[in-house]
Amino acid sequence: MPKITNSWRLLAAAAGISMLAACADQSPRPAVAAAPPAVAAAPQPAGGWYQVWFDTSKSDLNANGQMIVDSVANAVRRDNAVRVTIIGKTDRVGSEAANMALSEKRAERVRDALIATGMVPADRIETRWMGEGKQGVPTANDVAEQRDRVVDITVQ
Repeated sequence: MPKITNSWRLLAAAAGISMLAACADQSPRPAVAAAPPAVAAAPQPAGGWYQVWFDTSKSDLNANGQMIVDSVANAVRRDNAVRVTIIGKTDRVGSEAANMALSEKRAERVRDALIATGMVPADRIETRWMGEGKQGVPTANDVAEQRDRVVDITVQ
């Protein structure tokens, strides 16, 4: 019987592996177990605090304000149990009476915009206004007072 050298053994082993690989490609694939059904996450209650900013002596919603209103509307839409509280505020520019009227107007603008989305019923919104009497940043410089020209929106 002829003697098999190491190179012949390697060649035979390589051929065997090639044959096994070719057979493996033609054999039916084993069935893969189906992934377990995804468990739906429990709906999270909507909630949060949002702010809509205004220019001095203005009550018009800008594009950023409308984006905030849309975010609030989406949060409220997901949970029928939540309520929205809107609080209008002003800085100290202008008279106290004018600022009270302006804070009311700002709060009403945000309220009307929320209702206009069609996702927030009016009976789930409480609207209040504070004028300048209880501002969050009692400072005289204009940069800080910008923080007082705001409508706070609380979803709870």
